[in-house]
Amino acid sequence: METFIILSLSGISIWLGWRLYRLREGITSLTEAIQSDPLPSIRKIDADIYQRRLKALSAVALNTVAEATLTRDSERRKREFLETLLNEIKDPIFILDSNREIRFLNESARQLFPSDQPYMARAFIDVCRDHRVFDTLVLADEVGAKVSDNIVLRKAEPGTGRMQEINLLVEAEPLVFHGSNSDPDRGSWVLLRDVTNELETEQIRQDFVANASHELRTPLSIINGYLESMDDPDTDLNQELYRRAVRTMKKHGERIARIIEDMLMISKLENADNLLNHEPFSLRDSAEEMVSQLMPIIDEKHARVSIKSDPVNGDWILVGDRFYWDQIFFNLIENALKQNPEPGLNIKIRFRENKGRYLISICDDGIGIPSADVPLVFKRFYRVEKHHATIKTAGTGLGLSIVKRAIEAHHGTVNLESEPGVKTEFVISVPATKVPTGSPHLD
Repeated sequence: METFIILSLSGISIWLGWRLYRLREGITSLTEAIQSDPLPSIRKIDADIYQRRLKALSAVALNTVAEATLTRDSERRKREFLETLLNEIKDPIFILDSNREIRFLNESARQLFPSDQPYMARAFIDVCRDHRVFDTLVLADEVGAKVSDNIVLRKAEPGTGRMQEINLLVEAEPLVFHGSNSDPDRGSWVLLRDVTNELETEQIRQDFVANASHELRTPLSIINGYLESMDDPDTDLNQELYRRAVRTMKKHGERIARIIEDMLMISKLENADNLLNHEPFSLRDSAEEMVSQLMPIIDEKHARVSIKSDPVNGDWILVGDRFYWDQIFFNLIENALKQNPEPGLNIKIRFRENKGRYLISICDDGIGIPSADVPLVFKRFYRVEKHHATIKTAGTGLGLSIVKRAIEAHHGTVNLESEPGVKTEFVISVPATKVPTGSPHLD
């Protein structure tokens, strides 16, 4: 009897131990399955676990984890989509929580405020480090609405490290995050828009209107003054004084006509992409023809103009608008002649080719341009005349503006280098055009 009891207890112990072992194995397999990515199917779990209650637990656990995984993946895809969309926006954007700590920022924000430290969960003021931006955010929270402010931010240029000033429009507004719970989270968003180019464009427009009005008002006042004095029945218009007045009015009338013509040309060049004629022509022929047209002034000033090219036999063909290139060469050569009243001026025009671009330099050995004026010479109506008191012929101040815009319309650039008393050199760089020899367009 005792032997039977012992054997029975041993059998029960072995059976319970085996069941415990299988249960532990099943729980281990279920744990590994829940932690795996992607989740295995229920059938695969059933092959290893055949306890009825553990099977049910496995099914419920896997279904719950699968639903949570689907929800997580869906939220992740939405977040990735929104992040991609916001990263495409060129304006820096920050999304902050109620503690004004960063929950999201786009790539433009990272570039505006670079940092070696992680951005997420950092205080916004630690990243922007500008109390004016932070004050705008605080004001938006206080009034509970969108507010904006304009600031000037000093920022180092990438690569050079030089400081530059950029004008920013700072916008901030409170934000509510609607989550799954009944109590939504609150935060705010901040957007910083670079309006430097817009302000510069508006300033250029205002300066242009003011300068154009001044340039036109002066000769018109002179003409009207002479006409008023001549509008008298007893006036003898054959007097030398009035004949001289007629010549003066004619000169100022021509000046008004040239100002208007130059203004119209600049206006056309602003939309030159669809107005340019794209035909092959020789740049050297254009330069030589303009030198020929200016030959009376060249002879009068006893100046010398030379044209050389490297290689000597280069065709210098460009597909573009010959009319505007005639204006480019004419204005640059005429500008050198007008700004240097002393005789004996040497003007050298050189053509070179480098890395698929034509390099054209127009250099003279005249009085030069002061370094303070060099960055301003391409602005409309700007004239370097402070040290040119002996010059009788005044230009419109639009010639170099036309030159710059016409070159840019041909996807080129123009740079100026000047040493007073030594040289003044304009260097034009424009993409070279290769046209096969014997092309019918050239004929």
